[in-house]
Amino acid sequence: MTTIKKIYWADKLGIVSAILCIIHCLATPLLMTIGVGFLNNPVIAILFILIAFVSIYKTTKRNFFKGVSILLWIAFTGFVISILLEEQSEIFEYGMYLFSTLIILGHFYNIRDCLKP
Repeated sequence: MTTIKKIYWADKLGIVSAILCIIHCLATPLLMTIGVGFLNNPVIAILFILIAFVSIYKTTKRNFFKGVSILLWIAFTGFVISILLEEQSEIFEYGMYLFSTLIILGHFYNIRDCLKP
């Protein structure tokens, strides 16, 4: 029973952080035009990467080769690559949105799988 609570905790953390990441990515250009420049700090991107890593690691610790686990790790890898190469091309900016969405979906699928008897 304890592992189920940990899985839910990690999934909820992953979902919330990925949603905040998407909001951050969408709002930063607008907020920078009105003078709020601290949101473009690379520390925030590193924070999102760390939170995503912790949530995915905790979620997939026991069942690494499960389909949802593979989806989460592929989405995380794509997310990190997109953040690192964001300045190189516009496609990587869209990649961040795509991979954040895949992280959210992966966590939702994991919650659904944990609810199955």
